[in-house]
Amino acid sequence: MEISLDLVGWDEVPADSGIHVSADDVETALVGIDLESPEIQLAEREGYDLVLAHHPPGGDPRVNFAPVLDKQVEFMTAHGVPEERAEEAVASLRLRMKHAGHSANYRHDPSIAEHLDQPYMNVHLAPDEIGRRRFREIADGLDDDASVGQFADVLGEIPEIEEAITNVELRLGERANDLGEVAIHHAAGTNGGSEVARAYFDNGVDTVLYIHIGAGDTATLQEEYGDTEKNLIVTGHIASDAIGMNEFIDALEAEGLECDTVSGCDIGR
Repeated sequence: MEISLDLVGWDEVPADSGIHVSADDVETALVGIDLESPEIQLAEREGYDLVLAHHPPGGDPRVNFAPVLDKQVEFMTAHGVPEERAEEAVASLRLRMKHAGHSANYRHDPSIAEHLDQPYMNVHLAPDEIGRRRFREIADGLDDDASVGQFADVLGEIPEIEEAITNVELRLGERANDLGEVAIHHAAGTNGGSEVARAYFDNGVDTVLYIHIGAGDTATLQEEYGDTEKNLIVTGHIASDAIGMNEFIDALEAEGLECDTVSGCDIGR
């Protein structure tokens, strides 16, 4: 966990990350985006010292996930969205996540790990922040007159995205549109849906990058902004998660941890 925080310069463990079953001596790890009860059993059977997942499987990171959504407000206000508008845009998402956490069986996967005495943890926000910074670097490195298509093409050259069977998708806008001001809305728990994208678009942002979005939110944005030059680029969920996880895995291996990757973390390695 400390290695993940050091990679992004943070001091505190985010609400969406946690150690579910601890271990003192770890030499081997099974690492993946989603590692749950079947993978815990696989790891125990094959003798791994640690199961390291990306997405929160249970415990506090599942139940108390909602505080991570504060990042959504931080990102929006950094692009000139008034704080009150930003809070309104994320209000329904925060409420849904609180309800989802309260209703989830937060004990399911951690209890299996405990039963098998299998060390188990997840690290979510820090690897996503690594990926966000990579996207930001690409956007900032383009010429002022770059097009949306040029941005999408360079994103597609990231090894994890290039190797994935998903592609960078333009859910709103045209490739020939000016890229303009770009908001990288990643590493904020989840995507902001149509409400957050609308807040960006209505406050001067031309292009929003999400790593995933639902079909209903896409349809809403297309109906509202289809005749404008606003743009929504979607890079692909698992490929984008793999970007940060792979850098994290590299750092773990540099410290001597032997990592075997599955469940999306095998993309781009």
